[in-house]
Amino acid sequence: MEFPRAQFIFVVLFACFLASQVFLYTRARNYLKRRVRPQTYRAVLLGTTGLLLLGVLYPLAWRTLFGMGPPAPLVLAVRGLMAVWVFGSGGLAMVLIAWELWQKARRSFMSSSPPSPDLARRAVLQKAVGFAVAAPFVVSGYGVMFGRHRFRVEHFDLPVNGLSSSLSRLSVVHLTDIHAGPFMPAEELAEYVEAVNRLKPDLIALTGDFVATRRAEAELCVSALEGLKARYGIFACLGNHDAWSGAEEKLTRLFEASGVRMLRNDAVSIRVGNTAVNVLGIDDLRIGGPDLDRALQVAGQEPGELRLLLSHRPEVFPQASRKGVDVVLSGHYHGGQIKLGTSPGSLSVARFMTPYAEGLFRLPWRAVAPARNARDSMLFVGRGVGITALPIRINCPPQIAHLTLRKA
Repeated sequence: MEFPRAQFIFVVLFACFLASQVFLYTRARNYLKRRVRPQTYRAVLLGTTGLLLLGVLYPLAWRTLFGMGPPAPLVLAVRGLMAVWVFGSGGLAMVLIAWELWQKARRSFMSSSPPSPDLARRAVLQKAVGFAVAAPFVVSGYGVMFGRHRFRVEHFDLPVNGLSSSLSRLSVVHLTDIHAGPFMPAEELAEYVEAVNRLKPDLIALTGDFVATRRAEAELCVSALEGLKARYGIFACLGNHDAWSGAEEKLTRLFEASGVRMLRNDAVSIRVGNTAVNVLGIDDLRIGGPDLDRALQVAGQEPGELRLLLSHRPEVFPQASRKGVDVVLSGHYHGGQIKLGTSPGSLSVARFMTPYAEGLFRLPWRAVAPARNARDSMLFVGRGVGITALPIRINCPPQIAHLTLRKA
């Protein structure tokens, strides 16, 4: 089944954002006309519009003049303020629209001779509206200043049919979408490394998007992750940002030198007790030249009891299940970065892009691969630890996923 492309979703969201800005501009202009002198009104309106335009254009101008070098602190600050404004102003527009609709509905149901106004009630309503107006900006500010930093270690069981005792309770730590760069510096990555090592995992899986925008960010990421430790090894695949930035070969070389096995349409067999696990990895599904069949061929040379696939994007899941993959680990969507609620199923932008936005998914073997040995396929999609586009997370904290295999 085809799902809308991300570009289409972004166009729709951008159109909604522009509509909200036009709405707010119109309301601000009408308010100023009523409350201030014409000269002051024009000066305030022009000044505010100019500042907003400068805020939007400053990062673009920096990139045009100075290229993709390290952003200046002012660029980072402006991007943070932009994130607060984008989501705060959108929330403000919705509050004002709801208020105006309520006022119109109230007037339409009132009698021709309305009762005397209740001043106390009006004051309470005005305060409530004031809080509602401020709330979107407070929430957005929290998402920029704190929400994107306060990661969680979350534990999940992966039940696998017929799993042997040797693999039961095998633990895998999953990290994805690191986006090393301006909003994921080395000192912050070091905190993730410490948290992962405290879990003492058997395996560590890294599923792509190691850099944000620049090839040079590969060194930052790899050097920060060199401290990761796992009993049976650390394995990785590449993501779309790694390809866009031209960092694929560099990341592969640096990770291999640091002891991390980069799986590019490849597989490796690792011994666990008296059995084995095949760990497979493919390149990004859209721009990385993925070849699942090749990875499966390599895995077939030393077949293991369980096949674990690393794929940056989760849409490979149905195909992987049909081909006998037991567990798929993915990321890419960041859980949407902004959600209406805290549960994995809460509404977010990612929900319009994919059926696999976040969390655990299962495909029954009878529905997709009746010839297999009565084993379901599992997919886990992580929220990631970094950010992309705007530096904000709301109801969607960065995630270290601690996955434990269980016999179903």
